[in-house]
Amino acid sequence: MIEFEITELNRRLANLILLGRVVETDYQSVIPKLKIKIGDLTTAWLPMLTARAGPDASWWPLEIGEQVLVLSPSGELSQGVVLGALNQRIHPAVGSAVNVHRQVYADGAIIEYDRTSHHLSATLPAGGTTTLVSHGGIQLVGDVNVFGTLSVTEDIIDHTRSMQEDRDIYNVHTHGGVSSGTRSTTPTDQPQ
Repeated sequence: MIEFEITELNRRLANLILLGRVVETDYQSVIPKLKIKIGDLTTAWLPMLTARAGPDASWWPLEIGEQVLVLSPSGELSQGVVLGALNQRIHPAVGSAVNVHRQVYADGAIIEYDRTSHHLSATLPAGGTTTLVSHGGIQLVGDVNVFGTLSVTEDIIDHTRSMQEDRDIYNVHTHGGVSSGTRSTTPTDQPQ
């Protein structure tokens, strides 16, 4: 009897924390589940841990091939949960600077913040697009540089005057000493 209890305790202890690899995924259930290959054993469906799962929630699922930990309360693998992920040779770390937070996506997109230089950058692959919806408005503080085409879908450029107001001012603005018609204004047309 004592030998059985020791064997059972050893099994449970060995099952507390296990290293494995994701082999199947089920993201469609209310609780996303994974099957993990641990040595020769493939687990039943186990829930995947996430960063947040309350009023604020996050979604970044583990994928097939990722190396993970299975945490099993009391050493019962059937009660295990999956915690990911671990870097490996085929998926090495994507950075080495302690002051940089970087997300790298399979399509080549990179979002990075460097807290030492206080710089945030987002780089999308060719053809990538960005949408920002803020019904309460957007406030930009600082210099703004635009490289490429700027399209404005509303008639207002700033809070002081609309594009139409600028056109109205321009259309009634006159200069003296300028002849109307097809003639061009030249220095000799200017008043002396």
